[in-house]
Amino acid sequence: MAIVPNNCNRNRTISFRHSPVLKARPDKPVSSSCSNTTRTSSLRQEFHASCKGFLRFKLWVRASVSLKKKAARCLRDDHKDSQSQQVVQDDDRNEEHSSSTNWGFKNGNNFLVSSIDKKKLVEISVYGEPFLPLKEEEVAQVKSAFSRSNGMKILVSHKKSNIDISGDTLQCLMPNQWLNDEVINLYLELLKERETRDPQKYFFKCHFFNTFFYIKLVSGSGYNYKAVSKWTTKRKLGYALIDCDIIFVPIHIGIHWSLAVINNRERKFLYFDSLVSEVDRTILNALAKYLVDEAKEKSKKNIDVSSWNMEYVKECPQQLNGDDCGMFMLKYIDFYSRGLSLQFSQKDMPYFRLRTANEILRLRAD
Repeated sequence: MAIVPNNCNRNRTISFRHSPVLKARPDKPVSSSCSNTTRTSSLRQEFHASCKGFLRFKLWVRASVSLKKKAARCLRDDHKDSQSQQVVQDDDRNEEHSSSTNWGFKNGNNFLVSSIDKKKLVEISVYGEPFLPLKEEEVAQVKSAFSRSNGMKILVSHKKSNIDISGDTLQCLMPNQWLNDEVINLYLELLKERETRDPQKYFFKCHFFNTFFYIKLVSGSGYNYKAVSKWTTKRKLGYALIDCDIIFVPIHIGIHWSLAVINNRERKFLYFDSLVSEVDRTILNALAKYLVDEAKEKSKKNIDVSSWNMEYVKECPQQLNGDDCGMFMLKYIDFYSRGLSLQFSQKDMPYFRLRTANEILRLRAD
């Protein structure tokens, strides 16, 4: 696990913010011959190296639980018969190791988030598009874009949002980096364009607020609808916000990314967090008030949200490092807007970083 860089700032690498916890590296198998004490000590050292400031205690609690589970798995593995162990060893020998950059390629093409198992193969077959392997030329293009020589160069410009992505900006999608506002906001623009491009395929009508919306909504002395009232005029959007099925609101607290969702179809407010185990009710309460005010001003409707559920989604995928909260947030949005269950994990983050960079360079989300 890598130590969080001290020179990160809001304009550059702030995606994970106080977020995710350890580091985006594929899990390494624990040797059955090592003692539980050694395994636990090694994992603790890695964990403490990545902790910082006020996150240390919270991350330590999560890591402790993880260590206990891994130790229990090791004990179960020690009791497997020799034949089962041989099968596992044969499978491991058949797998090719990922590249030294931890992108996880096999045969230079098919991307594997981690060691192959039946469960993941089922997920890939069911959720084909979210896990489509990248072509070799796409991988090469992304690696070239990440090179230092492209640091000051504008790689792509999105005219509608007026967002320019330079090489330095795109580098937040490299392993162990915190996502920045420009990359997050451009990706959200691409998700909206994806829905518009193929409405029959993406049957939910979604709205994707950018990373500055919630900050503006609660800026100053507190809730301030007027500060964002002009963001959603029908002339700008082409539709009334209240008519959307799902509204996504990125949340940035401290140095951490999370996600709030207004689900009009099911009449509920949802909160997704890849790290924190509790929801700050003030966030969902502010969005509930916003929805009422928005409906009244823009659509001349009086809606009652007092009976709507406010739910913290406890079973959403959780990060195991200190860098990937922004990436988890983007994939919550990506999968949820497709109508898919959140069938991904920390092991998928290297692939999603690479894929997101490729989609941004093409200015097209798949």
